[in-house]
Formats: sequence, structure tokens, C-alpha cells
Amino acid sequence: MCTLKGILRISLVHPYYPRKLFSSEPKRADIKHVAKVVNVAIIGAPNSGKSTLINNIVQRKICAASNKVHTTTNMVRALYFQNDTQIIFLDTPGLVTEQEKKKYNLPDSMILACHKSLRCANVIGVVHDVSNRYTKDILHKDVVHLLRMADDVPSFLILNKVDKVQSKKHLLSTIEKLTNGFIAGSRIPSLRKNKIFEEKGYSKFSDVFIVSALNSDGVNDVREYLLSNAKPAALHYAPEDWTDQEPETLIVDAVRAKFLDFLSQEIPYNIKVDMEYFEETVEGDKIICSVLAECPSERLVKLISGAGGGRLNQIKTSVRNDLMLMFQKSVVIDINLRTKPVKEL
Repeated sequence: MCTLKGILRISLVHPYYPRKLFSSEPKRADIKHVAKVVNVAIIGAPNSGKSTLINNIVQRKICAASNKVHTTTNMVRALYFQNDTQIIFLDTPGLVTEQEKKKYNLPDSMILACHKSLRCANVIGVVHDVSNRYTKDILHKDVVHLLRMADDVPSFLILNKVDKVQSKKHLLSTIEKLTNGFIAGSRIPSLRKNKIFEEKGYSKFSDVFIVSALNSDGVNDVREYLLSNAKPAALHYAPEDWTDQEPETLIVDAVRAKFLDFLSQEIPYNIKVDMEYFEETVEGDKIICSVLAECPSERLVKLISGAGGGRLNQIKTSVRNDLMLMFQKSVVIDINLRTKPVKEL
């Protein structure tokens, strides 16, 4: 793998070694502990791997992730603390059009979340899927629009899913196109001075990273880059906090993401998921919860349940494993299915 020293950082490293994390109930830091803080907005096209990247950087499965678009429907703050430095990740929903909002039954808040995260950010990370042969050489037009709206905020490019790219020799060409030939205000050294690019990218990225978020390759470089960009400030959250979300919200999001993984096409987008029961044991070593999934028809209830309840049991097992990685404690979860009540006239 090549490196353009001082301008371009390209590296694949070994997976991280997880450290112990603590609180599951975030609270604002009461003591104005002056340390270093950086607010990071992570944006990108749907299913580019934003949530997976954040989860690997913070070493905890906080942000819901699945193999379908629009898994994240609201802004989730994931927190990471190391060496008196706090990184606050603003995981935003994938960019969504009005047509997609109607097709997938998505909330209005999704369209506003990206704009909100940019207003809070000290630095913007753009995650781009280089495994998609149709879009690998062009940034989503809405991503470029957002970057231009916030062109005073430093930004960097993360080329994700490199593990799915068979020929790595074309990556430099992809970088040239996505950056319009410029990184940190300088022309990429390998380019001819008179080479002109069609404006398919963004010219103001300060750095470029190549990663496989799923395999954790290159993730440590991104983490260290962000830590180095933190500035002296009072901590926004206590050092032991790892998210701003309530545990009930995280559980509901995890169940919804699992439905997206196990069910085909638009079916899971029509399921309403709510928390029925939540309890954390006195010892704090176990979470017991029950989630209600409301379906628009009895046919869908039977489809989710599967023969003899087999598919639903698979979903429960998979989501329980994800939640144990998230909370780092034992989790008992039940998922109850019911048909949406018919409104009386």
C-alpha cells in the first residue's frame, strides 16, 4: 500500500485491542474538567459504513448497523475518552430524499439530522464506499452540498470497504477523482499540473484514509488522527460515559436494525418497535428487557416468526449478542409480535 507522505495517509493496521468501558447511563460532567475535546460529524451516503466505523473506533457497538440503507434514523452521540481527550461522534442518518422518506416510511427528523450535526462539528468525516463500482469514483451530490455549506469546517475523507476491492491499484485514481486532485490545498504529487478533473468530488479534504471498518483495518489511524485534532475545552460528558442515549433507545434501535438484516426488501421499514419492559439488576451485571414489534398485518407477523418461531428466535439470539457487546454485560431480551390494531370508525 502506497503513502504520499505529508499529504495522503493510506494504511491498513491490525484490529484494535478493546479496553474496558463503563457507564451505560450518560450524564453531563458536573465538574468542569478542562481537557481536550473534538466534535466529529460523520456523514456519507446510505449504507456507506458510518455506524460500523464509529463502533470500531469507540470499541463498543453503540450505533445500530445493518446491511440495508437507512438503519440510523436519528442522531446518536458515541463518546470515546483516552488520555484526557474526549471524542464526541455525531453519527448521522444516511442522506435521504423525500422519495426515499416516503418509500421506507422514515421520520422527518432524518433530513434535519445531518444539518444539525454539521452545526455542532469541529471536524467532518466523509465515509465513502469504494466497493460500489457504480459510485466509487463520485461523491454523493448531497454530501458535496453539505460540505460546501460547511466549507469553513475542516474535513477528511474515509474510503471504506477496501476489503471488498479486488484490485487495489485503482485506489489512487479513485482518490484523485473524489478530491478533484487536491489534498490539504496541494495537488497530489503524482498528477500532471495540467490535468483537469470533472467536478465529481470535493477539493478541500485535509486527509484521506483507506479502511475496512468491518474488519477494523485502518481504524486506529482514524482514531489517532481525531485525538490529535482535539482542542483544550471543558469536557461535555463524564469520562466514563460512552453515549448520550438512554439504554431503552439503544435496545429499540438494535432490534430495528436486526429486522432490517433478517427481512427482505421494504418489509422491516413498516414495523413499529417499542420498549415494553426494561430492568437493570441491582448488581448492575444484567439487563432484562422486552420489546414489542407492531406489524401492519397478521401475514407479516407469521413471516417474521417463521416456521415454529425459528426466525424470531434467530433474531433474538443475534440482537442479544449485539447488546452484550454494547453494554458489556449479560442481556435477556424477549421480542413480542402483534398486529397493528384496526382503528374504529
